[in-house]
Amino acid sequence: MKQSWSSTRCRRRARTSRTLWIVVALLVGITAIHYVSSPQVQPLIPTIGVSPRRHAVERILFLVPVVAASFAFGRAGGVAALVVAELVMLPRAIWLSARPVDALTELVAVGLVGCLILWLVETEEPERPRRREAVARMRSFNAMCSIVAQSLELEEVLNRALEKALEVTDLDVGWMCSLDRQSGELLLCAHRGLDDKTLGELKRSPVGEELCARVAKSGEPIVLGKGQYAAGLERPMVRPEGLRSVIIVPLTSKGKVQGVMSLGSRKRREFPSADLQLITTFGKQIGVGVENAQLHRDVERQLDIQWRLNEVSEKITSELELDRILPTVLQIAEELIEADCGFIALFDPSTKRLSYPYLHDLPQSLTDITVSKGEGVAGEAMAAAKPVIISDYTSYANAVPAFLEAGLISVVAVPIISGNRSFGTLAVGSRREPRQFSAAEVSTLAGVGRQAGIAIDNARLYENMRYYARQITRAQEDERKRIAREAHDETAQILVALSRRLDALMTSAEMPPQALRRRLEGVRELTTEAIQSVRRFSQDLRPPVLDDLGFVAAIRGLTRNLQETGVAAGLRVSGSPYRVSPEEELVLFRIAQESLNNVRRHADASKATVQVSFNHDSVHMVIEDDGQGFEAPSKFVDLVASGRLGLIGMHERARILGGTLRIESESGEGTRVVVDVPVHRRGV
Repeated sequence: MKQSWSSTRCRRRARTSRTLWIVVALLVGITAIHYVSSPQVQPLIPTIGVSPRRHAVERILFLVPVVAASFAFGRAGGVAALVVAELVMLPRAIWLSARPVDALTELVAVGLVGCLILWLVETEEPERPRRREAVARMRSFNAMCSIVAQSLELEEVLNRALEKALEVTDLDVGWMCSLDRQSGELLLCAHRGLDDKTLGELKRSPVGEELCARVAKSGEPIVLGKGQYAAGLERPMVRPEGLRSVIIVPLTSKGKVQGVMSLGSRKRREFPSADLQLITTFGKQIGVGVENAQLHRDVERQLDIQWRLNEVSEKITSELELDRILPTVLQIAEELIEADCGFIALFDPSTKRLSYPYLHDLPQSLTDITVSKGEGVAGEAMAAAKPVIISDYTSYANAVPAFLEAGLISVVAVPIISGNRSFGTLAVGSRREPRQFSAAEVSTLAGVGRQAGIAIDNARLYENMRYYARQITRAQEDERKRIAREAHDETAQILVALSRRLDALMTSAEMPPQALRRRLEGVRELTTEAIQSVRRFSQDLRPPVLDDLGFVAAIRGLTRNLQETGVAAGLRVSGSPYRVSPEEELVLFRIAQESLNNVRRHADASKATVQVSFNHDSVHMVIEDDGQGFEAPSKFVDLVASGRLGLIGMHERARILGGTLRIESESGEGTRVVVDVPVHRRGV
């Protein structure tokens, strides 16, 4: 700053020196014209109707340096130039002029005109600083408008605006706070020259009796300058900073206070009305910027809420397991409300009580707690079928003691509903500090609660469908087992008896004619083929080896059958094989059977592999081939739309056991079926 000020003084001196020499040059030149006859001036004299012998033109020209000196150096410079001009003209008027009376008259007239010019310049001089100040204020105002219009980020706008305000007012300390209408607090957003202690005090302050809070509440500025102290403000909050002078103005837009700007100095100084007006104008412009930034933030916030709600909807449509959906729903709800804890309470119709199976940032011991409908914030929200907002849970009359011990301070709960059915409660809250929940936040949480209700409704419908599918599958397997047993024990035995009788007839003592014998031979061959077909049919329905030796041996039989069709099929087993429950063995066998049948019928493959891995409490199975492949759907619901019933059956069988099935395939890249199911050991 010192270097800049020195440069400015040097430039001013240079300009003053140049102007002085110009004035001197004018005086010298006109003096020369006045005393020396110059032919260059003669053509101008007749045009203005003045006799060249009277030298009136030269006397009038002496007013030029007087005017120049007056504007350049003020009244003193103009008087000095006028005195010099009069003294220069006086000798010629008295001693050299042919008409001394006229010359003296002209001399007096020039003096009077010069005095008039000096008076006009003196009258204009006080207006010049005011005009410069007005221009400077206008430039500062335009610069502040430009800063406010350049960005929609609140902190960026306030930081740049604060720097500009301190630069214009030549103050050294400042801070800006935005008004949080939800909590009624002033939030520190930008600061310069404050120490850590004061920053901690200013970070969040309620709108009360403190200076900035008074300005935010009243919308009127407060000025504490040299010798200025408002009643009741003798001990202002700014004293720890050592500020001697401070001005605090509201940041307003459309008549509403958006925040507060405080500017101060550690030196005593006054704030003229022009400064107060300029800073107040800054406050209005910054207030517009704050409002625009908050509107922009609100729009972004609403878009984010809509995006997260769409994410919840997508989770609901792509997943039917509550243990996977509801924790995600709870997490998204906390993020939308900016809460630090939450829970989902579900209602059990059989016991008529609510439990807390899903928690976040709360003790897991709360999962053992149950409450009746109407008890606690969860029971109250479900019973009333509307949101319940508790800002101070410690004073809540219906509080659950376990949640008080967990440190819950504030909570908002909404019912989880679908149609006219209520399944429980979704709640989020705070364990760090009291929270005020806005109407928009409660509405958002209620929307998430409705989405959670749809998820629970779909999951329970799907669970019922799975139960019926399990029962149908069991009935189907029982029927297959019965048909396989009857085919093996009855139909196959009848065909075997028929084959033996044909053999006995052909080898009897009464030899049949040769033609009849050939016919009997053909009938016996057909009977043998029928026996083999019935046995294959029986094994496909329910291979006895599955019940006797387990699903690994049964799958090995499937690979041998596939090899007979020309496909190089193999089975690899890793881990220590063990027997699992009959239902689990049957599910694994059916998935492998359907996959290998697809290889034989559709894949046009030359090689297929089945890999079975035994883990501690699960079985991992992979069936892959090098066939032509297909475009595998990314979601299970797409299988239904495509009508791939075999793949749907495989998927549902894995889900019955609580496992997963994944199909990886692309056209020309083969197919890979990956199965993971939890199992129960039955024995080695």
